[in-house]
Amino acid sequence: MKNDPKDQDEKKSLSNRSLPRDLDGAEEKMWEAMHFDFEVVEEPLGLKEDVMNFVFENEQLNVTRWGKMKLLFRSARNQFTPLTTSLIAVMLIGIVLLMAPLIQVPSKEGFSEITASMKLHVAGEEFGEVYGQAFLVNKSGKEELVVNVFDFPQTEGQEVYQVWLIDNGQRQSAGVFRPDKAGYGVLTVDTSKFNIFDTIGITLEPDTTSKQPRGKKIVGT
Repeated sequence: MKNDPKDQDEKKSLSNRSLPRDLDGAEEKMWEAMHFDFEVVEEPLGLKEDVMNFVFENEQLNVTRWGKMKLLFRSARNQFTPLTTSLIAVMLIGIVLLMAPLIQVPSKEGFSEITASMKLHVAGEEFGEVYGQAFLVNKSGKEELVVNVFDFPQTEGQEVYQVWLIDNGQRQSAGVFRPDKAGYGVLTVDTSKFNIFDTIGITLEPDTTSKQPRGKKIVGT
């Protein structure tokens, strides 16, 4: 006797309806199995601190990041069942991967520190409210002098402002600059190329060839 197509469709429909119930039942059994796998134990003292220290502390000498992770895995394995240990391992790996881009290690090559600063005062009322400041900067072990000036008048023709490093009246030319339209100017000097100095002066020179000041002093320390 041949099967009726209608009967076959009804059987398929009943089978499809029972599939979600079967999946729900399997899911409940799986969670019940996981529940029984966990052992009810008290939280080990210091566990939270160990985990947070692992994430945020810098690496210690001769101890790699993965070495620390192995130690944490070993501690967790002694305290929990294999399933729980696996979940902790996944959690720790996820934390490390998420936090890694956020943890920035300072670069020694880009390290800079201001070791001294000096104000540059206007030399006369005729120059208005011009002012400036000089900084000694230790940049990766190399000392630089950075001179910043503000509200300086515009130069004309070949005129330049010249920076002088002074020690006991002896002047060394550190370089020249021209301010922008807003009157701001900056000059960076490698101090290793010059003798020791204790004061700074800036003059307005007719051109870039001055070996000693020929123009008027604008500001000084």
